[in-house]
Amino acid sequence: MCGINSRYEQLRREEKLPRKMVQTERAESQAMASASRGETSSVAVVGGSAAGLFTSLLLARRGLSVQVIEGLETIEPASRTLIVTHRMRSLLGSAMNGSIINQIRRFELFTDGRSATISLRQPDLIVERRTLIQHLAAEAQRAGAEIHLGRRFHELHPNGRGLVVEVERSADGGREEVRAQTVIGSDGAASRVARSAGWPPLTTAPLMQAIVPLPKDMPPDTVRVWFVPQDTPYFYWLIPESRERGALGVIGESGQETRVALEKFLEKRGLDPVEFQGARIPVYTSWVPVHRQVGQSSVYLVGDAAGQVKVSTVGGTVTGFRGALGVAESILNGGSSRELRTLRRELDLHLLLRRSLHSFEQADYSRLVDLLNEPTKAPLSEYSRDEAWKILWRVCLRQPRLVLLGLRGLMMRRRSLGRQRS
Repeated sequence: MCGINSRYEQLRREEKLPRKMVQTERAESQAMASASRGETSSVAVVGGSAAGLFTSLLLARRGLSVQVIEGLETIEPASRTLIVTHRMRSLLGSAMNGSIINQIRRFELFTDGRSATISLRQPDLIVERRTLIQHLAAEAQRAGAEIHLGRRFHELHPNGRGLVVEVERSADGGREEVRAQTVIGSDGAASRVARSAGWPPLTTAPLMQAIVPLPKDMPPDTVRVWFVPQDTPYFYWLIPESRERGALGVIGESGQETRVALEKFLEKRGLDPVEFQGARIPVYTSWVPVHRQVGQSSVYLVGDAAGQVKVSTVGGTVTGFRGALGVAESILNGGSSRELRTLRRELDLHLLLRRSLHSFEQADYSRLVDLLNEPTKAPLSEYSRDEAWKILWRVCLRQPRLVLLGLRGLMMRRRSLGRQRS
């Protein structure tokens, strides 16, 4: 637990976490007094996702009564490897122990016969999602949070000065009620909490990937990325899980077409899939306000439920944890959160980048790779994808032609949207 404690102090020293969050005696005393009177649980977190469990841990550490409602019978979500930046270490501390299975030190970019290699000063981390969630659950429980398994969310409604969360037991279909002053939805892109509280549905996109034997010529500390705009406006990736195998994936716009494109790409590369994995991920189109008033109480969203995904790279793990930190700040500080404000700026910048890239053709990607000379690649090596402002500013100074290329992409997108409307 010392990792989380030190993170509070580190964030405060860096002025990323207000002192008010570190000193919240009033919020804690109110929560504990309410619990001692047997009135309600202070916080009900719906969904045992990584972001939801991190929020639970942060709030339980500050003395609030927290209940986590999870539909699975055990804390054993589907195995899936995630690639995250080194920033996740500073966010989670000891909660990451045992979940890191590989480290990535370089990216290789390919397009139309061209290539570029970007080395990372701080390696990316390959994390096993199931192990990470199990560690977060254990730390949240040690901090005092209660985890109720086999409970599927049904609906929520106000009751007096609190909220009632109705859940269904997966074992026998019986109904239970959980009373809370605050409800946090961390139940994914198709969040039922969000729908019940009045948020509009999120735009999602299909993610497909295949687990494949790692090619013999591929180092296990290197990620390969291919830009093939006739297949997808995003990209293909091959991420090593170990020295023996990796995950080759793609994000598309239509599920069936994405699966077909992935299978053709595998065949072209001579890779035989061991298994396929699929999911729908949220596509960030604008900032989703994370708070709504329901009756006299509050409902919040974190992680995928709030669409907190970097749409340029479709990565949402670190941004989900930042959203969790921001929601915890907001709850403990009476609505104020600097972390949520900075997260919004970061996600909006990634949206601008995605809008520029989304209409790129093969020649544009070729030009992009050609412009990545050594001075231009330096900021990409030094800063992570979770520091987009620092990267963009320095890259534009060193290679102004990239600005023109990005503006061209935005103009192409605008013309395409205009034709669709007409």
